[in-house]
Order: sequence, then structure tokens, then C-alpha cells
Amino acid sequence: MLSVTERVYKIKQPRGGYLNKKEFTHIILDDGITLNEKENIHPMLIGLVVDYMSRFIMGAPKEEAFHISLAGAKIACDLFNANKLLSKIHGLDSESITNACKMVGYDVCFRAGMNRYKPVETINPDMNTIENISTMLKRVSTFWKKYGPIVKHGFTFEGAYTPIISSGDGDYLTHDTLWDFKVSKRDITPKYTLQLLVFYIMGKHSIHEEFKTIDNIGIYNPRTNTIYRIGVCNIPQETMNLVAKEIIGYGLSEEEIKKIEEDEMDKIFAKKKNTRNPIYNVSDLDQNIFGFSSKKEYIKTIWIVGIVVAISFKNRNRRLFYI
Repeated sequence: MLSVTERVYKIKQPRGGYLNKKEFTHIILDDGITLNEKENIHPMLIGLVVDYMSRFIMGAPKEEAFHISLAGAKIACDLFNANKLLSKIHGLDSESITNACKMVGYDVCFRAGMNRYKPVETINPDMNTIENISTMLKRVSTFWKKYGPIVKHGFTFEGAYTPIISSGDGDYLTHDTLWDFKVSKRDITPKYTLQLLVFYIMGKHSIHEEFKTIDNIGIYNPRTNTIYRIGVCNIPQETMNLVAKEIIGYGLSEEEIKKIEEDEMDKIFAKKKNTRNPIYNVSDLDQNIFGFSSKKEYIKTIWIVGIVVAISFKNRNRRLFYI
């Protein structure tokens, strides 16, 4: 079973996407500030920092805003250091942002496993990066003053999961709009708009009462300071039904669900097939399903077995010589 993001990224959409970006109202919030061109930490980390720090500056407790980071730190057996970093996050000053960048380095332990983890001490944003994060967070604060207040953040979809999609969490709900935050330098993509639509449909199927008043879905990008928003009434019902059934899995029979699962497995094998070196097939399959690779462990085992056999053979020859 997949998360919302994993499912969306596996879908081949029609040209323009199931929900074309041209259908969205496009608003640019011009504050006259140009971000620094270069940053020295991974864009994914910056996205997490902006997300979690946005929740914090809008009133969420730090422990709640960074709860995934703390869960990752627990897996890494480094909770002491994580709590120390968390205690030094106070606002938009350089020290707070630096510690927030280090904190989100633990997320990978929770999301993908320890094999992807790199010591958070190696995450050291430079001033260009810190300034950009600070500017984006100020933009977020301005955005919420106009489009808030926030009703719910970091929401999940209890009661709405299916045999195809078993996890996923969204960003923010206001009284009438489901908002997703992106910090990409690019324009919104069909994957972004489909993810947003899946969030909405699953939200409507969930146990959460807050989704009953949602009439709009939107994306806000504090990097470009741009809003994309669409009324749900402007989305064709045919599109809603197709996404609900074919992508999320509502109303599918057991046979249809099994066929989708088998097709996904076939794609993994077909994409990673390598007849010259079957070891890589195993490794890449691990990578897709479990988030880590067994290739290195396999090769290391082969080397160890080879050395043991060689030593045993050498000792055997010595015994024969002396006899």
C-alpha cells in the first residue's frame, strides 16, 4: 500500500493533468523582495523547515510542529540532541532557523529509514539560505493574515484510506479552503494538482468534520509568493469520480484492486530489469518497496564467504602437503 504522494507520483496523467493548472486562479503577492539565487542545503529540507516553522510561528507548539522530526530522532536514538536543538528554536533569528534545518534532518529516519540518514551536524545553512527561509516564513505570516485563520494543520485521513492508499497527510485547512504549501522554484505541476485533488476527495470521505465546509482547494508557494486556487464546483464531476475510483480506490472490487497491485509490481520489475546482473534487480526492488538497498550487504556477504572459502582451501592444501 502507498502514501498519497507515492500513489500520485506513479500515475501517468493525460496531457495537462487531470486537473489542469490553467483552471486555477493565479495570484502573485508582490512584496518587492528577490530571494538569493543560491542555497547550500537540499530543497527538500528547506521545504520541511518552511512547513514546520510556519506551523510554529502560527501558534502550534514546537513539539507538535516538529513531531515527525522527533519521531525520526527517536529511531536514530538521538532524542537528547534533538530536544536540545528544539529548545533553541524561538523565532526567525539565524540560530532558530539553523537549528530548524538540523532538526528536519531527522525526518528521513522516519520517512525512509536509517540507511538514508546523515548526521544532522553536517547540515549548516549559509546566510543566503537562512535569509531565504526567513523571507519565506514572513511571507507565510502575511499570507495567513489575509487567507486565514487556520482551522486544522497536519491533518490525516482517518476513515478514508483504501487498500491502495494507506497513509498521507495534508498541510492546512481554513474554514472553506484546503491549502497545500510548495516551495519549488518551478510552476505547479500536474502531480501537485492531482495530489491536492486526492487530498480533497479523501478528506470528504474521512471522519473529520472540518472538511464539510471546504469549497476550494489551493496551493501557496512562499518561494515565488504565488497563490493557485480553484473552487471545487469548477472541477468536472467526471474527473472527481475517475480520481476517486481509479487512483484512490473507492468502489473498486477486490479483483480490480488486486489487478492494480499486480500492475504496480510488474512495473517495478520491468523498469529495473537487468539480465546482465540480476543482483541489481533485487537491490532496486528493495529500494522501491522498503526504501533501502540490499546490494551492498549482498556484495559484502559474497566477499566474506569468498575469503572464508579461500582460507579453508589454503589450509586444506597445507594439511595435504604435510601428510
